[in-house]
Amino acid sequence: IAGVLGCKASMFIDKYNTLKCLESQTVNSLITTDFSSGALHVLPMMRITFNHLQAHLSSFSDRFDQVLAFKPTGWTYTDKCDSLTDIKPQVRGKITIYGIPYSEHSSYLEMKRFVQWLKPNKIIPTVNMGSWESRKVMEGYFREWKAEVAKKSVSS
Repeated sequence: IAGVLGCKASMFIDKYNTLKCLESQTVNSLITTDFSSGALHVLPMMRITFNHLQAHLSSFSDRFDQVLAFKPTGWTYTDKCDSLTDIKPQVRGKITIYGIPYSEHSSYLEMKRFVQWLKPNKIIPTVNMGSWESRKVMEGYFREWKAEVAKKSVSS
């Protein structure tokens, strides 16, 4: 976005340091920790709320009079979201927030391929673990994935 807008993306030091790890000259040329130098501000997800954005806007009231925010979140997705025209903003005063369907979570197939590539000795699931039955189901998937890899290794 910063490249398209021809400006730098301002962000807090933790996000800045994370992006610096990419060691990309292009990325490095587009990021800064100086919020007063750019019109594009990258904020942590927890700060993309009306209250936090109002406080942020107040901090920069000498430069900005409104906020347009995009909140990428898988929780925004519904079956009714078939196209970009289905995404409706939430507006409160001078703050507009668009929830954009997006998830950093892997699909079943992506997870399976990753586990089969990594070949871990132990997997500790962190989701869908509310009952003994669901834990057993997850453990069964992991056993199947490991068995498929072992079977392929023997036949190769």
